[in-house]
Amino acid sequence: MTSGTHQQPRVVAIGGGKGGVGKSLVAANVGIFLATLGKRVVLVDASFGAPNLHIFAGVPRPGRSLSEALAANGPRLADLAVSTHVPGVKLIAGFQDPPWMAEPGPQLVRLVSEQLRSLPADWVVVDLGAGIASPTLELFLDADISLLLAVPDPTSIELMHRFVKAAFLKSLEQRGLAHLAAGIAAEEGAPSPLELWLGAVESGAPELDELRKAILAFAPHLVVNSARSKSDMELGRAVASVARRRLGVPIRYLGHLEYDEAVWASTRRRRPLLIEHPETRIAKCFERVARGLLAVRPPALDGDVLPNDSHYELLEVPPTASFEDIRRANRRIRDIYGAESIAISGLYDPASLEAVHRRLDLAYTSLMDAAKRKEYDLELFPDGVPMPVQHAPSAPHTDAPPARPPAKVDDPAAIVARPPMPEVGPQTEYSGPLLRQIREAIGIELREIAEKSKIGMAYLHALEGEVFAKLPAAVYVRGFLAEYARALGLDAERVKQTYLRRYKAVRPSPDDEDEQRERPAKS
Repeated sequence: MTSGTHQQPRVVAIGGGKGGVGKSLVAANVGIFLATLGKRVVLVDASFGAPNLHIFAGVPRPGRSLSEALAANGPRLADLAVSTHVPGVKLIAGFQDPPWMAEPGPQLVRLVSEQLRSLPADWVVVDLGAGIASPTLELFLDADISLLLAVPDPTSIELMHRFVKAAFLKSLEQRGLAHLAAGIAAEEGAPSPLELWLGAVESGAPELDELRKAILAFAPHLVVNSARSKSDMELGRAVASVARRRLGVPIRYLGHLEYDEAVWASTRRRRPLLIEHPETRIAKCFERVARGLLAVRPPALDGDVLPNDSHYELLEVPPTASFEDIRRANRRIRDIYGAESIAISGLYDPASLEAVHRRLDLAYTSLMDAAKRKEYDLELFPDGVPMPVQHAPSAPHTDAPPARPPAKVDDPAAIVARPPMPEVGPQTEYSGPLLRQIREAIGIELREIAEKSKIGMAYLHALEGEVFAKLPAAVYVRGFLAEYARALGLDAERVKQTYLRRYKAVRPSPDDEDEQRERPAKS
């Protein structure tokens, strides 16, 4: 920055609804990494009533706090910033007193928001408190970058969804559009942007264009903290997908932070994580998140509010996807919208979730049937299936052969015929081939069942092929069938009853023979 000039800093506000998800940890370490890139950073603890950012920044409890700036004739925020042990990073501590200041009124919040823009810094990182109090939502919305933080836990994701809806309603209030939410029926709690849009369209509200811009401008970013497994690391993309389709909110996923004991160790020592343990995996995660923030651009305001409802968009595959691509996408979407999925926490009741499953069934069975897919494509793309745009490669030149172009939909090499979904009901007689047909129609690989159930692949192949001689005793087969049926969402009792009848006809157990011998005697 040129000496003698002042450019407004970029303000990042970190919220999310639930306490204890690591907002202060992220605020401190994202700010510290930005400072290592030569940026001037001010950390601001706006967790009204429960400040602790100074601990993660490695600063002893400061003698001055944000509450001074909100007192009559108080100092400006810039005068309250104290140095940290990290060059280029300063801290404005949170409220220490008095209790009644824990939730400042609208005028004081505006004062804070305005003064954040005048701080002598390149970046201002604001650590918000838990909950959906008005001051928290206002500072979240006033930031250049609104960052949501959550952990892979149903309570955290549900409260984050509530936070998103509350923040959007607050944004409507700021725009003078709060009346549009009056009388809108919401399926779950407060109305979502999508429900508000549908209600405004139905009622013919004259502010439709303003509402559309408000929805498209509301594009928070998301980071998932404390990721321990692959599914945790993929949760952010799942949440973004669900939020777009269910809430109408285009959440942008920035990345995850791996769970690391180094966080606990550095906090105990009151030292910043990136300074105490720069070699850890979570430190690399912070780098990716910080670089993602550097690349953030304002949202586009010329998009569509309603999510595309085509079969391809529902399964999140391009129209040129192969059948194998569609099967993989179906498994992923089924996991996202499963009854126990964390990503949908707090968004669906059983009836509405069942409606989603029926719609996904239609999309999958239509696209996995070559004839139906061709007919659907002709209707959806009368000018031909669009091919993906080929972008110029940004990687250095190599002598490697060019990548194989995506297969066309009608390319025989790309089409692998799959069985249609058979009809099943309370009276279905389940055989091995029928179970295999159902599994393949759903798009579940046999190895997936093996990994989840811990049943050997040899036994599963024998189960589907009805190679009864290679199966163990009936008591074990009964357990295999129960696990298999659960993996496919079938009636486990009916599967066990009908399959074992076939099994015992070929391999009667000694107990069965004794029972048959005893029957005449009993009669």
